[in-house]
Amino acid sequence: MLHTGFDAPADSLELHCIKRCMQRVFGTLDALGVPYARNGSIMVAWNPDQASKLSEIRASSLKKGVEKVLELPLDDLYRREPNLSRQAQGALWIPEETVLEPCLYGLLLAHHARKHGNKILTHCEVQGWEVNSNSGRSVLQTTRGPVSAKVVINCAGLHGDKVQNMAGIDTFSIKPRKGQYAVFGSTAGHLIHSSILPVPTEKTKGIIVFKTVHNNVIVGPTAEDVESRQRAPIDPGITKRLLEVGRQTIPELNSCSPIGHYTGVRPATQFKEYQIRSYIDRNWITVGGIRSTGVSASLGIAEHVASLVQTDLKAEPTRGPTHSLEASDWNLLPGGTLLVDGHTYGVCHPITLFGMKEGSSNSNSNSRL
Repeated sequence: MLHTGFDAPADSLELHCIKRCMQRVFGTLDALGVPYARNGSIMVAWNPDQASKLSEIRASSLKKGVEKVLELPLDDLYRREPNLSRQAQGALWIPEETVLEPCLYGLLLAHHARKHGNKILTHCEVQGWEVNSNSGRSVLQTTRGPVSAKVVINCAGLHGDKVQNMAGIDTFSIKPRKGQYAVFGSTAGHLIHSSILPVPTEKTKGIIVFKTVHNNVIVGPTAEDVESRQRAPIDPGITKRLLEVGRQTIPELNSCSPIGHYTGVRPATQFKEYQIRSYIDRNWITVGGIRSTGVSASLGIAEHVASLVQTDLKAEPTRGPTHSLEASDWNLLPGGTLLVDGHTYGVCHPITLFGMKEGSSNSNSNSRL
């Protein structure tokens, strides 16, 4: 989901990056041919206590410069979402929130970089770091040999703290946070038109009921602190809870059976704020703690990191001017493969795989759904 930042911490780097991304992302998605749907979100209060918080959430959003958060009378709510439970006590309409195809977004950006001369190494584990005393360049020791760089940008996600410890930096620790989801088939897609958000808590945005660009209805995520950084197993108890939330929100889901479930692990830290910092003495930039708004802030994060490379580390790009984004000829193939301009990429995101399984649109000729 592309969030607008209305509920991000005020005056935070996270909020700044989200707002910058929202200014640029739709042109990028159009240029690359990434499917998306600007269907908006509705935050629904299900009891009087939650309803009492809506005006405060809206006022906070306005202070942050995110103005399109509107009070939604119940009559209007049910005109927009006629299948929603009749237990709602109040609602906010956030029209600019968007869903997109998550796997294609990252792969097509990576393909664009590769097409213009950049190298991507996979199955390449970083095992150590040192500075070449003669050249002053960083050298990463990896399972595919040494990699030399003027600047190292550590964006290793769930392993970000381990990688930066190799450079003698110890400023945060990853606290893995599991999220579990339940997926309904595309035949349920007609039941909702917007993403249905709960009133958030201090810890989490809560369990959302949303429709993907493939028309699947998904309920999730949960937020559970776990020890393992690997993808966590499905928990039957949580599955039951997710189905209860989905069916309490959209009662007609009682007549639908889920087609699958999946989990993910967020790279949370002990801090709420992004952990993005430059270390001039090491020619090193860390990008860590991007918990749940990585897609929403992606282009803003990239812009911020590029400015750190040039202003803090005084490093200029070695290549020529940046290339304009352009659509590639892509197709999603059965078996979990993306074919882009004759190159194949493995598809691993469950949203994409469930969409492929149900035979959604699979080419860039219908990229905006």
